Amino acid sequence: GRSFSPKPQARPDSARMCSKMARPVVLGSCVLALLGRSGQAACPADLDPYSAEPNPFGWPVTPAEFGYDQPECWAAKYERCGGERQSPMDLNFHLSGPDCAPRVAGTVGDLAARANYKILAGRPAMSVSKYMRGISMMTGSSIGSLKLQDANGMPVEYEAVDAVLTAGGLHKVDSFIADAELLIFHQPKNSTDAFASRVVLSVPFRKSESGAGSELFEQMGLSGGAMPESGVWRAPKSVDLQAATQAALEGQSFAYSGSMPMPPCIENIRYILLTTKQPVSAAQLSSLEGVLSKYAGGTRKRPLVSRALAGGGCRAVDEDSVQVPAVDTSCASPSNSSSACWAATCGVSPLDLAPARADKSKSAEDASELIDYRPTSNITVSPSMFSLDAAGDFGVLFVNGRLFEANKVSLKAVSQHTFNGTRYAAELVVEHILFGDGSYHRRLEQEAGVVGPTVTHAEAAAAHTDTHAEAAAAHTDTHAEAAA
Repeated sequence: GRSFSPKPQARPDSARMCSKMARPVVLGSCVLALLGRSGQAACPADLDPYSAEPNPFGWPVTPAEFGYDQPECWAAKYERCGGERQSPMDLNFHLSGPDCAPRVAGTVGDLAARANYKILAGRPAMSVSKYMRGISMMTGSSIGSLKLQDANGMPVEYEAVDAVLTAGGLHKVDSFIADAELLIFHQPKNSTDAFASRVVLSVPFRKSESGAGSELFEQMGLSGGAMPESGVWRAPKSVDLQAATQAALEGQSFAYSGSMPMPPCIENIRYILLTTKQPVSAAQLSSLEGVLSKYAGGTRKRPLVSRALAGGGCRAVDEDSVQVPAVDTSCASPSNSSSACWAATCGVSPLDLAPARADKSKSAEDASELIDYRPTSNITVSPSMFSLDAAGDFGVLFVNGRLFEANKVSLKAVSQHTFNGTRYAAELVVEHILFGDGSYHRRLEQEAGVVGPTVTHAEAAAAHTDTHAEAAAAHTDTHAEAAA
């Protein structure tokens, strides 16, 4: 509560000033001064890696190990966030160089006949998305469609899976930033691949000088009245997405290829930014901002990235385009360790397992005759970068007459393999090592001082003698044939 005013000619450094101040001031201003001298605050640690929130981009899980207050930290955990085609982008049309002028690729209003959005009848659920920092209208089913063209000009239909209303615009279009932005998320119809190209349609809102309000805001329950009691509520009436977007669809649009505007920042998004501003009242904007501040943690978003490329020129922007280019999988730094760039050394696994293409010339074997897994205890469970791993003794597997010990079980979020093109929410992986090899390598590690004392090869073999002798006897004929 005390003030401190040093003489103008006396300019002690922050540490000396702190030593002379009262304790309440030391805990406030001086600590901040010292932090300012030491540089940026450390990136957040020990955050939950995933949230239970549904993901509008088609991912089975939603990343949560990041904060909007420090977007400069994202690339350390999610490498793609340091890529060259990131979003949101400042669509600056006053730059000079190759591709800096928008390319006219269609006719104004072409999108109006291609979009068909539904009326969310009754009182649809509205839910605050901390991940998107917006209000989501995800229903778990299609909320409409958008018919576009692929890179070859062939028709392709995109299914709308979510609509999110945010306070403040993500993008800047020719110096204009919206006061609110409606984002409609689309995925290729009947697609199960979360890495396939996505389309995000953007509708801008601008505060009305006449005080005119937005019918969409009113339908969602954002009319400046009482604050919802939680981050999930029922809209007071049906929500008409087609009516909310129709006027903007009939106007000009700009499209560019970018990324998810938050981690993991995958660069597979085609943005279509409509430019016809929709009116919204000050009270409605205040209601939206209040809900997001209370339940989403704020309205701050990722800073805009520039159109200008490091080597000169600009990222391409198409005017009134209805075409969706193929996802660019170039492996330029800094994102060249993403899975799209592994083919040179990791082109064998994982696979898309399609039963129709399987080799059926081999004689079928009952898997239960080859596997001898059993309950176990005293295992060690620890998280790694992409999985939850359990180390222990889980039983054995027989392959061509050889015995393999199951010594590690991993649960991976998002399956690495696909089955008939479908990627699942998780995959359980059991790792095995040839019987005897594990003990040998552990002994080498122990001699090198890498690990502490452990069981010897002989002790491990003795521990397995009864079980594996019985199992081996039961499989003698089968494995003799297999070995032959």
